[in-house]
Amino acid sequence: MLLLRQIVRCSLIAAVCLAGSPGSAQTPGPEQVLRAYRPRQPNVEYDIPKPEEIADCRVEIERKDGHAGFVVYGPAGQVLRRFVDTNGDQNADRFHYYRYGLEVYRDIDSNFNRKPDQYRWMNWGGTRWGIDHNEDGRIDEWKRLSAPEAAQVAVQALIAQDAQLLSTVLISRADVQALRVNRTVAEQLLKSVRDPAGQLRRLLADSRVITRRTKWARFDPPIPGLIPADGNRYRADLMVYENAMAIVQNGERHDLVSIGEMVRVGDVWKLTQLPRPLDDQNAQIQLGGVLMQPSTADSLVAEAASVSEELQQLFEKLEAVDNSMPGENATPAELVSYNRKRADLIERIIPLVDAKQREEWVRQYADGLAAAVQTGQYVEGLKRLTRLQEQMRNDEKLLGHIWYRRLLAEYAVRLQSSTEEQQRSAVQEWWLEQLEQFARRWPKSDDAADAIIQLAISLEIMGRIDDARAWYTRLATDHPRTNGGLRARGALRRLDLTGRKLQLAGRSLNGKTIDASQYQGKVLLVVFWASWATPYAQDLPAIEEVYARYRKAGFEVLGVNLDANASSVAPFIEKYGGRWQHIRDAGGTDGKLAREFGIVSVPTMFLVDRRGIVAGGITTENLAQAVETLLQNKPLGGSAGTQGSASTEQPRR
Repeated sequence: MLLLRQIVRCSLIAAVCLAGSPGSAQTPGPEQVLRAYRPRQPNVEYDIPKPEEIADCRVEIERKDGHAGFVVYGPAGQVLRRFVDTNGDQNADRFHYYRYGLEVYRDIDSNFNRKPDQYRWMNWGGTRWGIDHNEDGRIDEWKRLSAPEAAQVAVQALIAQDAQLLSTVLISRADVQALRVNRTVAEQLLKSVRDPAGQLRRLLADSRVITRRTKWARFDPPIPGLIPADGNRYRADLMVYENAMAIVQNGERHDLVSIGEMVRVGDVWKLTQLPRPLDDQNAQIQLGGVLMQPSTADSLVAEAASVSEELQQLFEKLEAVDNSMPGENATPAELVSYNRKRADLIERIIPLVDAKQREEWVRQYADGLAAAVQTGQYVEGLKRLTRLQEQMRNDEKLLGHIWYRRLLAEYAVRLQSSTEEQQRSAVQEWWLEQLEQFARRWPKSDDAADAIIQLAISLEIMGRIDDARAWYTRLATDHPRTNGGLRARGALRRLDLTGRKLQLAGRSLNGKTIDASQYQGKVLLVVFWASWATPYAQDLPAIEEVYARYRKAGFEVLGVNLDANASSVAPFIEKYGGRWQHIRDAGGTDGKLAREFGIVSVPTMFLVDRRGIVAGGITTENLAQAVETLLQNKPLGGSAGTQGSASTEQPRR
């Protein structure tokens, strides 16, 4: 028999080695195999036996068509997994996953180096076929992708805020060449999908339709249309969807995302613009895309004027840079290199485009420079932003966009160069002054809500609660539908919790319902936390000490976990402690509870008395004294409670 042993473990899939010779060792058990193998791609629906069913599963050696491997059968005899060595090197290179007896997904190691480089869906799973050129687990391009699946990938990219994934379904220069459209149409198409990362940030900045908890529902397209070849614009027939829509689910509410125009390129459907969530304030549907436009005398004249050769070459170079956009695990040096290359090219493009296009290119230029500077490895970018700010001083609207990015970049540089506490304090004071200046000068700009929430958070962390409250109120009033406005309303609610009955309920880490009311009769510490928050790990020993000292007297702790990925929660608790009940807010810092309570930093803690009334915010420094006071049914004094957050983290930059 062949012996299955695990030799490499990647982030999402265990790569295993099939070694040995017939008759050596024993066949691995089903539990060992089922745990060792996982699909490399997320969101694969495949059969996973229940824990109590694993004992009734079985693993058998299979020799078929000259290939050897393992098959895992379920309790009813159905195939669950199949792992195959196709080239006889005693290493599995095809990993098959089944649902209801049919294969739905396959990882493929086509070059036999023990790293999957192709991912295929089939039967119940769909038709997708993705290629992973650098074998990092992320799909770089699609070999086959239907229109519904392209729309689904686009929406999933919005939900995950993943520009790299989104770029795989956006039309590229290679696609444009394959479509055989003329140069004018080609440039219009490529312009609409430039800077996917920047466009994505702007699309999602104020969206209430797309959050981390949004779920894909379905694709809702019109009938497809055929654009015939005309020898001028189009030298080949094109199959197009116009004004396609997707439906997403937020709890019990269904919302719309405009997918817009889609075109088939070989076996792959591509979007000719970024999908757009249709919020209340952004509900207009654009009729028609770039491709399906009627010919007019003016359009024919415009098409006759070709893009300059210099500009064409710059566009091609920019396209090449965008095709090498770093993934989510990129190093700061890789991000700097990418954004610097883009900025260098865009700086040359800006003088060559017309006035209508120039504004968008300037925005992209500022966005890229700011992103590079904030890595801490490109101080020179701040000088370029400052020069750009001076050049655009007469364009008030565009100046606001540049001014804010220069501010973010300069804040990062100043913090990095501040080595003493006094210097850091001075930087914080400067930061607050600058944020307030921006908020007052550009109160209706796209960045105003972000600036105000940054300002309010900073003030609250510094203990200036009345000032923070004033800015939260202004944000909730002036920008009510933005993400910042929703957080501001929650923050105002949290700051006014003292003296009110606590209303807090949710699902525990194992899916059971927890309600704060079940702790009535005890003194309760509520802690909003996340495994990535260093201050929480630092606070845990003090919380554990108070918990051990006063638990028998009637003190309890209830955690509210805000990790976006649940897989990091159990290892954190095992390592650092906190073995009390926890409510899991699956939406993380964008989740329902985080918004309702306006959580701006973690940990955020407050105490609840025996009656279920919030007694006040708290820090670990005075936790023991406050708990002892409440256990004696006495009110907290002014020195024990605080209104603000217990965290000393800097606000998000």
